[in-house]
Amino acid sequence: MTKPVIDIRQVSKLYGGKHENKVYALNNVSFTMVEGEFIGIMGASGSGKTTLLNVISTLDQATEGTVMIAGTDITRMKSGQLSDFRAKQLGFIFQDFNLLDNLTVHDNIALPLSLQDVPAAEIKQKVKHVMENLGIAELADKYPATISGGQRQRTAAARAIVHEPALLLGDEPTGALDSKNATSLLETMKKLNEEQNISILMVTHDAMSASYCRRILFIQDGRLVKEIVRLGPRESFYQEILGVLSEYGSARSSGE
Repeated sequence: MTKPVIDIRQVSKLYGGKHENKVYALNNVSFTMVEGEFIGIMGASGSGKTTLLNVISTLDQATEGTVMIAGTDITRMKSGQLSDFRAKQLGFIFQDFNLLDNLTVHDNIALPLSLQDVPAAEIKQKVKHVMENLGIAELADKYPATISGGQRQRTAAARAIVHEPALLLGDEPTGALDSKNATSLLETMKKLNEEQNISILMVTHDAMSASYCRRILFIQDGRLVKEIVRLGPRESFYQEILGVLSEYGSARSSGE
């Protein structure tokens, strides 16, 4: 039986002090994501999607409700425990990659393992394996400034999964990319999901990016208002996404 990697129950995030107007960034949100799913979260600016991602990624704390990640209730953890949990169980693909220019491609990818004091021989083996899987083994000794945008993306993806996280998170990962590099990154994420069964949760404004997901949750005013599942070709799913975005007055429709 497939295990839940995310189980969120009646989660709310409330902003505003004792004598201030209270605003719900998240309002009674519940959903489950099982291992191996590729889920997108969509909604207009200010809808709550980034707050939801921040709560799931342990960067923010829910005001109410329960957040279970890979079987662990993160709402009951202290900040030191959360940092350790984040480092071991979560992988992140950032919009601008966040690679360190003074480290080689190999050492950038090795960083999550080095920070966990994994033995050097094991680091070498894991980095070699993930670089071969993503087709960047020949770049090991190069520096980020000397490789192409697509190669930097794959390096960032390799760093995000080298420690075998329970969950890979992306916050608008294609937001700063042209259409060619956006497609390259999305194909990489699709490959990781389909061939390695990596669970991926991605926040995006962009219908083209979202069409790579298998399931999409739409959020409006802090509430989950609709869910759609891809049953056929990606092209028809893209059109379905556009229809929902138009229904809920949301943002961009293509990957320019």
